[in-house]
Amino acid sequence: MTLRYLFLPVVLLSMQALASGDHAHNDMSKAISEYRQLTTTEQAVQAVLDTYAQAMEEKSVEIMEQAVIVGDFSTIESGYPNWTWEDFRDNHLAAEMQTFGDVDYQIDLIAGETQGSLGFAVFRYTASGKVHGKTISISGLGTAVIEETTAGWRIHHLHTSAPRSQLEQAAQGTSHQQHTE
Repeated sequence: MTLRYLFLPVVLLSMQALASGDHAHNDMSKAISEYRQLTTTEQAVQAVLDTYAQAMEEKSVEIMEQAVIVGDFSTIESGYPNWTWEDFRDNHLAAEMQTFGDVDYQIDLIAGETQGSLGFAVFRYTASGKVHGKTISISGLGTAVIEETTAGWRIHHLHTSAPRSQLEQAAQGTSHQQHTE
C-alpha cells in the first residue's frame, strides 16, 4: 500500500483520537508514561518506537529493519527527506552510524492509536552521543505512521524535527540546553 492511500485515513484517525479519549486531557507536552501507564495499544506503538531507538543505539541496520517497512518506508528529519528505505539506509543511517559514538536514543510516546492495520504515534525524542570527541544532544518531536504487517507493527513513515538552533549547535559539535516551558 502506498503512502498516499494511507495519508487521509491516518490524518482523520489522528485528529479523532487526539480530540477524545485518553489524549483529551494531555497537554501534549508530556509523555503518556509521565502521568499514567500505557494501554495495550500504546504499548504496541511504543514497542516499535523502542526498536527504532535500539537500532540507533546499537548502530544496527538489522534491528532497524525490524522497526520499519523495508519495501515502503520514508522519513523526513528536520526538513531533509529520504523517500525510500534504501536512500535512508545508504545516505542517512550509514553516515550517522559512522559519525556518532556512544549513542543514547530515547523516544517517549505522547499520543498513539491504532485502528485496524494502521496507526500513528506522536512522540518526543532525545538523541545524544559523541561526534569527533564532543558530546551533543538533540531533542525534538516526531510523528510516525505505523502499519501492522505479517511480522508485526512497523514504521511506514517517520517525521522528526528539532529546533534549528539545536541542529546548528550539533553541526558545530556543541550541545544544546534543555528548554522547559
